[in-house]
Amino acid sequence: MTEDYKAALYKKDAILEHPSMLANAIDSIRRNEVDGASEAEKILVENYQGAIEFLFELGTWLTYIDEDAQSTRNIIEAVVKEAILQNYDRSKAINCLTDDALADTMEWLSQMVESPTWRQTIYELAQHPRNEDCPFLSLAMPCIAVKDDLIGELISVPLAWNTLEIFLKCVAYVLQPLLAAGETVHDGLLMHSVAFLQPMRSTATESSGQTIKDVPLSNEISEFCSPTTNQPCRPSVPQLSSASEKTADMLSHFLEMGCHSEHGYLILQSILQCLASRTKGYAARHLSWLLEAEASRRNRDTSRYSVYFCGARDYPESMDAMRTLLRHQELVPECVQQLYEEYKKDASPPVRLLRQPIFIALLADALFASSDRLLAEQQEQYAYLYSYTAMTVEMIEPDTDRRLSSERTHVEDAKREVLEASRICRQWNNMSGSANSLRAFRDLPALLKCLSCRPVSFGVFRFVRVAFRTKRVDFELNLDTMKPYCIVVNELAEMNEHLHPALLAFITELLASSVEGMEDLSQLEYKRMLVGLLVHLLYCGHVVPVVRTMHRLFTRNRVDVSIARHFVTEVLKIAAPPYDGSFLSALHPLVTHPDICNGLRAGRDTEFVNEFLEHYDRDVASKSSSD
Repeated sequence: MTEDYKAALYKKDAILEHPSMLANAIDSIRRNEVDGASEAEKILVENYQGAIEFLFELGTWLTYIDEDAQSTRNIIEAVVKEAILQNYDRSKAINCLTDDALADTMEWLSQMVESPTWRQTIYELAQHPRNEDCPFLSLAMPCIAVKDDLIGELISVPLAWNTLEIFLKCVAYVLQPLLAAGETVHDGLLMHSVAFLQPMRSTATESSGQTIKDVPLSNEISEFCSPTTNQPCRPSVPQLSSASEKTADMLSHFLEMGCHSEHGYLILQSILQCLASRTKGYAARHLSWLLEAEASRRNRDTSRYSVYFCGARDYPESMDAMRTLLRHQELVPECVQQLYEEYKKDASPPVRLLRQPIFIALLADALFASSDRLLAEQQEQYAYLYSYTAMTVEMIEPDTDRRLSSERTHVEDAKREVLEASRICRQWNNMSGSANSLRAFRDLPALLKCLSCRPVSFGVFRFVRVAFRTKRVDFELNLDTMKPYCIVVNELAEMNEHLHPALLAFITELLASSVEGMEDLSQLEYKRMLVGLLVHLLYCGHVVPVVRTMHRLFTRNRVDVSIARHFVTEVLKIAAPPYDGSFLSALHPLVTHPDICNGLRAGRDTEFVNEFLEHYDRDVASKSSSD
């Protein structure tokens, strides 16, 4: 025991350790050593470096000679913070939690978390994987959460969510702006989430080539495109307000909190289900679907909760069938047959049971994105369930979950449209070469006619996203084969505004990717065709997000200057004055960039540039005069 105490005293600056620990060590050495008192003193003196005191004195001295004392303090704190981050040892930190030291620890810890610098240090330590269950850092979280104005900092610290009380405070903090946002959490955001959802297993076999599963939407592309705004406006849409930006930020925290743990997911879904049944609007319901889609994207098995919250407890067989589909993420024939038979009855289960993001994605891929052969009965079952999911309207009693009415009159019409569009898409999937272009143009009017049906437009989006990958070789050999698909994309932008965020992400994905097999001229023409899709999307009302996305692509060197210049030219040709202020501020950095502006002024489109800059200067002048 004496040797252990000696080892403790031999540590650098051991005299700064907790007084009770020092007292025990010194007493033990005095009792067990011949010259114990002097030996303990000698050990402490030899190993004293005084680093903390020296730093404190140095800092005090600097604050007296420096005009800006706070800057000096910030520098010193930054150095100490970096040292803590590099040398933090969770095993040593636990020593602060002994019975003797706990009271003193809580006292100085409560004072420590008053400082933003040290709170940030705690957060950074807590984010490190090796500290994910550190007792000392876990103890710091309640000290911070005592102050309600600091809860906003804890929504990005997963370690804090392990405490139920703190987790609930964070949930309330995040949900409040999301529910108050109303239309910001709209169908377009939900459609964007489900549009890129990738089941772990695909119904397509190896013979079907590339599928949605093989073409994930990268995080980098997601950063380029913000799906949080989609409001039609005359020349543009309003710029994201600070409230909308806060909503987008809260949404990312909300999804992270919901997918952090199983109990967190269950708590959040339970809260959202209660809110959805007791409040007007669809924000809570959309948030529930977004959370479920995000959980599926992260390969979390939430199937038992998904079916439980659908109000279908009186239909156990249907619940079991849906849970099997969700768990395996595959269209199991027996389960699909079970659901088809149940939903053909007058007393069918609630439509909410079918409205599972993964199930919708599986049906859409099987009907539109896959080239695998389907039996006639499979097509009928898939098309009926897909149409029923989209077109059925039910009224539910909030308190009892009892269905008051069910409107299915549009299901059969939608099913016919789905089957017709499915037939065309599946034929296109199996074509290649010049025959592809000829047959596609012949089928094009019939396909475009079906796009007014929303379930068809979603399925066709899944189809074109796969087609632009699987038919890349055909496009490289002959760009004319790409034109029918571009027409379909443009029609999707016109017919379904809720697809605008997904279309922007999809086109950006293509524009930012490299095309190695094409010649330079063909590659340039290919990119210009994609720019045409972006400009048409802008024309359909998704203005500021499109302009901002092109600006990000250009500043991050993901598109050539000639492509950015072509984009600016095409936009200025269709955007006549008077320009909206948000449009002016969004496009101005692109127009005034030297590489773009000089090329435009040297060309034949100078009048468009000059007109835009005149309006911009006038707008800035009017704002400055009003201020």
